[in-house]
Amino acid sequence: MFRRFSIFAGLYLFLVGSVFGQANGNLQLHFIDVGQGDGALLISPQGETVLFDDGRQGVCDKPVSYLQSIGVNKTDYHIASHYHLDHIGCAQQVLQIAPLQKVAYDRGGSYNSTPYRNYIQAVGNKRQAVTDGTTITLDSASTSPVIIKIVAFDGNGVSTNNENDLSVVAVVTFGTFKAEIGGDLSGEKALDYEDIETSVAPKVGQVDVYKVHHHCSAYSTNATWLNTVQPRIGIVSVGVVADGNTYHHPTEDCLDRLHNSGVKLYWTEKGEGPAPDPMTDIVAGTVVVQVAPKAATYTVSYGGQTDSYPLWSPPVGGNVPPPQGVPRQYVWSKKSNVYHYAECKTARNIKPENLQHGDAPPPGKTLHQLCPVQ
Repeated sequence: MFRRFSIFAGLYLFLVGSVFGQANGNLQLHFIDVGQGDGALLISPQGETVLFDDGRQGVCDKPVSYLQSIGVNKTDYHIASHYHLDHIGCAQQVLQIAPLQKVAYDRGGSYNSTPYRNYIQAVGNKRQAVTDGTTITLDSASTSPVIIKIVAFDGNGVSTNNENDLSVVAVVTFGTFKAEIGGDLSGEKALDYEDIETSVAPKVGQVDVYKVHHHCSAYSTNATWLNTVQPRIGIVSVGVVADGNTYHHPTEDCLDRLHNSGVKLYWTEKGEGPAPDPMTDIVAGTVVVQVAPKAATYTVSYGGQTDSYPLWSPPVGGNVPPPQGVPRQYVWSKKSNVYHYAECKTARNIKPENLQHGDAPPPGKTLHQLCPVQ
């Protein structure tokens, strides 16, 4: 389902600076390694730029140096998911080197913190609260515009005072490619969290790329969300203790749900939770997703390598015929919504107590994307 190839390190650095940092005719999504926080940059095919959050207070050298290294000197739009310091903590520093040109969107209201006050000062009179259906159209005169739609904010109608629950949820659409970026949205009613994901999922629909909510905390990425959104790849934005990760992100619960749903994961750092699974997880640093207009595939570049994936589409025709004369066997986890060919390496990750098998694909499950097509 995907291919990987190596690029000489020098050539990679050249490409990062000379291609990724300016309009190249493709949609670019840069999920920046900002430590234990969030910061993502969108560059449209014609060069319009959008920042989704901007990094963690105290380690602002990370987003600033990255933007400088790829030649970004303006921010057309800024979208703040919510007001925690690991999401808007670098607004002043980032917007100083890449000044805001148009609008800074956020959930409205206020928040009692120094990072929030710094953010308000940095965006000035360009601040605007999102509303239901707020839409940004990039490259509007193009035959292949980029559409960013805000599908939820302020808990999506659920009463909550948890700042994570209030996250702004954005869906990026480019042709048939879709990505979701939703800050620290919650998916479990526990402690002072509410389940916001379940009601938001139908508004998002199926996506190719999912920026995993809340750094893959135990309270995010619930089963209903994954069953509805069905991402092919997920980006886990995490850091180490030195960057503020005292929460043991990513958590085993969240990772198990993603693995059982067949999602390929790219981590910006190793984090402070379980070790990455070598079959499904890549500790990648900054991750750059690129999509060409009207393309059937997209690429994920990181650390001198590039993986290619087909755009998500429902399975056609159902079963894959087994090799001639050899009955095919299938295995799956009773806790997962995917199944595997018995010989597929990814099946080895299923815990023995959850392992099930049969000579036909189980109803209601889809083939794991890393199983070979035959």
